[in-house]
Formats: sequence, structure tokens, C-alpha cells
Amino acid sequence: MSESLNQPQTSAQMLQNTVLNAPSAAAQAAEGADCGLEAVNQTELRTENRQDPPSYDGLTLPEGFDCAPESWDAFKNLAREINLTPEQAQKLVEYEASLAGRATKDAADEKRRTLERWADETRALYGAKLEEEISYALRAADTFGGPDLRALLEDTGLGNHPVIIRTLSGVGKSISEDSFCGGKPSAPKDKTFAEALYGKQ
Repeated sequence: MSESLNQPQTSAQMLQNTVLNAPSAAAQAAEGADCGLEAVNQTELRTENRQDPPSYDGLTLPEGFDCAPESWDAFKNLAREINLTPEQAQKLVEYEASLAGRATKDAADEKRRTLERWADETRALYGAKLEEEISYALRAADTFGGPDLRALLEDTGLGNHPVIIRTLSGVGKSISEDSFCGGKPSAPKDKTFAEALYGKQ
């Protein structure tokens, strides 16, 4: 083994090793500069996070759609909470409106199919006597409800329901003067089912 390896290091050698292993002044300066830059970046990020919240005053509803003021304000608050841009919020409004429009159309189609089914059931119930039964039903509706009842039956479509026709027809027969003398009320001629029930529009 070499003799020099067994000899203790001199003070000069120890000092030299310490200087060689220590970071240079330039490295220390660079490290300090990095810390300063990081602090500046964090300050800038905090400043950006303190930006004013986006304004949604320019949002508009598609034509034909309306929204209660409280619901509109609630939507804007939600958009602000999840940090949507005004452009993103407008796209979301348009998408929701398209869904609502589709739902309205689907509901209208379903109502139309239901009314048609009720009318078919009523026709099947009375067959050739349909117009006669409707005549009795109209008499009862006019006597006890007048225009308001007719409007209600028309708006809801319940005037097509076989239970409503059967009920009104029974009432109409009970109040018909013709039924007491063995006659029958004249059936409406040349009218469709809806025209006979609601009158010509």
C-alpha cells in the first residue's frame, strides 16, 4: 500500500478539498436568482387568480325561450363558480335550450297520440251511435259548464276521453226533454268527432 495514502492530510490539503467541494460564488448567485424568480412567478400567479370574475351580461336565450329571473341569476352564479368563460356559458345555454325544445316537441307528440287513442276508444265504444251520444254530451256540457267547460275539455283533450263522453252523455240524456217523450235529440250532421264536441273552429 502506498505510503502517501496512510499519511494524514495536511491543513492545506483539507482546505483545498473543502474549497473544491463548495459551490462557487456564481452558482450561489444563480441559486439565489432562481429562488427570487420562483417568488416572482408565485406572486404573478396569485395576481392572476385575483382577476375580476367574468361578466355574463351578454348571455342571451335563443328565440322562443324564456327563463325566470331567479333561474337566470342562478345559472350565471353557477357558471362563475365553475369558472366558465362567457363563450362557454353561451354554448351551454344554447345546448340546454335545444334539449328543452326537444322535450317540448316529444311531449306534444305524446299528447297527440294519447288524444288519438282516446278518440279511437270512444268511436269503438259507440260505433254508429257516436254522433247521438256526442249530441247528448254537448247538451250537458252547455247546460252545466257553458263555454268555460268546453274550453277546458278542448285545452286538456279530455273531451276525447270515453269516460268523459259517457258521463256527459248520461247527464245529457237525463236532462233531455226529448227523452221523456220517447224522442231522441237530432244528431249533428256532416261533422267530425272533434267538431261535434267542440264546435267549428
